[in-house]
Amino acid sequence: MVKHPLYSNAPGKLIREVDEFSGNKLKKRVDLQIIFEETLNNDQEQLLDDIAFTSKYIQGLIRVLKEGGDNPEIKSVDHIKNDLTESMKKIVVQLKEALTYADGNTKQHFERTYFELSQQGFMNLYDLLSDLEWTKKYLNDQKRKNFN
Repeated sequence: MVKHPLYSNAPGKLIREVDEFSGNKLKKRVDLQIIFEETLNNDQEQLLDDIAFTSKYIQGLIRVLKEGGDNPEIKSVDHIKNDLTESMKKIVVQLKEALTYADGNTKQHFERTYFELSQQGFMNLYDLLSDLEWTKKYLNDQKRKNFN
């Protein structure tokens, strides 16, 4: 399989580039690098793309919900909440799929840190999704540069 040019970089280089692109705003840098390593080293570039896309989508839904009470144009808050719930389920499945080949300790770490249904688990997942949104923005930026 031919690697996409954006993924020809080693996972460590990709994490540095995303971190620099974000203005060093990454909050879960080590775990983000694990996701990069697991997906890129196992020829799952499309899965990484999907995870980054879903994360950016979720972050957008959360922003809309935060503004929802103040914005009269947002009519169906319930629809957005349902979409968010389904998207959160989807991202957890995608992240677990990305960790398919990871060792037991790594899987257990992600289960405890991100997938437990607790306030802390949700806050950690929110931070990871924020980092993955930066990944999507970075990849989009690189695609635009490569396209022009």
